[in-house]
Amino acid sequence: MGNYSSKIAWMSDVAVNSVYRGRKRKCIEEDNCDSDSDFIERTLQTPKKRKLLTTAQYIYKTLFQEEKGSDITVFILGRPWRLHKVYISQSPYFASMFSGSWKETNQKIITVEIADPAITLDSLSTVLGSFYQDEVSLEPKEVISILATATLFQLQGLIDQCTEIMIETTNIKTVVPYYNAAVSYGVPEAKKAAKKWLEVNLLGYGWRYPTFLREITPEFMAELINSPGLVAMQTEFCLYMMLREWLFIHMEDNDDSVEVDDYYKKHTWSEPLLETTIGKTYSAPFKALRMKYLLLDYQDVKILYSDNLIPPKWLHEAYKEQWLHLLHIDANHDRGPKKMSELEFSNECFRCGRCVDKPSEHIWRWTAFLFGLDLVVYLDTTTLRIRRNHRLDTDHITINQRKRNVMIRISLISLDEQRQIKHMQDSGILRISLHKNEEKQLMSLDKQLTYPLYISVNMQVVTPFIEKDDESISNITELET
Repeated sequence: MGNYSSKIAWMSDVAVNSVYRGRKRKCIEEDNCDSDSDFIERTLQTPKKRKLLTTAQYIYKTLFQEEKGSDITVFILGRPWRLHKVYISQSPYFASMFSGSWKETNQKIITVEIADPAITLDSLSTVLGSFYQDEVSLEPKEVISILATATLFQLQGLIDQCTEIMIETTNIKTVVPYYNAAVSYGVPEAKKAAKKWLEVNLLGYGWRYPTFLREITPEFMAELINSPGLVAMQTEFCLYMMLREWLFIHMEDNDDSVEVDDYYKKHTWSEPLLETTIGKTYSAPFKALRMKYLLLDYQDVKILYSDNLIPPKWLHEAYKEQWLHLLHIDANHDRGPKKMSELEFSNECFRCGRCVDKPSEHIWRWTAFLFGLDLVVYLDTTTLRIRRNHRLDTDHITINQRKRNVMIRISLISLDEQRQIKHMQDSGILRISLHKNEEKQLMSLDKQLTYPLYISVNMQVVTPFIEKDDESISNITELET
């Protein structure tokens, strides 16, 4: 009886467990079903995306690349371009061709003659293809060809895009080609950007690269030397040293074994080179030098005569002017400039400059012969100051006037990785009076300036003569009056 009861109990437990397991399985199945149902529901509600051709992409692919539906064939650079009047008439060049009394108005086949070597099949493909697109991607290495082609077809939007790319990518490899292209195709913004890059970098960086110097023509080099914005490094004589390097590269481009100094030491010309038939081609930049500032140091003058590039007669007027200034100062008739226009200042001033690699306290002077005026510059992390240093124990000529006028303009320049101007601070033209051993602050440095910091200084320490002719002495009398 007891065994029977145990069996009944066991069977009951089995039944209960079986029912429990059945219910559990059912719940699990129901849960899985609900889960699957949720997944299916989410799947049905999730959008399935597939990138389709936009209208512009379809038009470009079908009409331009596959040339379907073409109603005109244009032969350019020997290749037929099967195009569509309605699209290419976006160009004023083609629009005027297809209207009016031109013979091409009703022709199905026309020829466009190309004389510009900068226009290529690749640039034509890009520019003609732009008629069928709503945006165009341009690579900087192709920008000059695209600009040339866009200029031919008078596409101002594409010209503006090329201009932006040129300004953004101006560097030592592109600056001269960009400048030449900007001049050829009338793009003033790109021309201005390229010229500014050259004004800042020619002396401090560019002239170390022969390939870069070789690209600069005599006419363009003369324009740069004349430029009021040119940043000089050290003194004006460094401009001459750069030009002798530039001349050497243009004269001796087939012999890489000759060093520039050896070339000038062993030269064979007996008359000043810039007066010879060959030399006259390269004379314009040298004529643009401010000759009077090449004569401020004895060692510099020795190099001038040893090189025998500049004819002595070019220097005669400079010698005379400097000697008259010296006499004028010694007679205590010139206490420095009192008033000059910006143009007069830019044309007359002594140009000098310096590069400071890192923020710290710096002190220097430009050791040029400034008629006995010893000016010392002080730079720290916040200010730039100048001091008139008056020493009694010096062996040099010393200006003894109690007060001395100086006109000065300072530009502080920070550059980015392409050596484009990142930040520039300009003092404008300052007129200061310095007593003996007096120091004055010229600028408070902007916080945006970074290092290396380029410092460009233009100075005028003497009153300029009214005219530079044989009546200079009478002009001195006028100034005294």
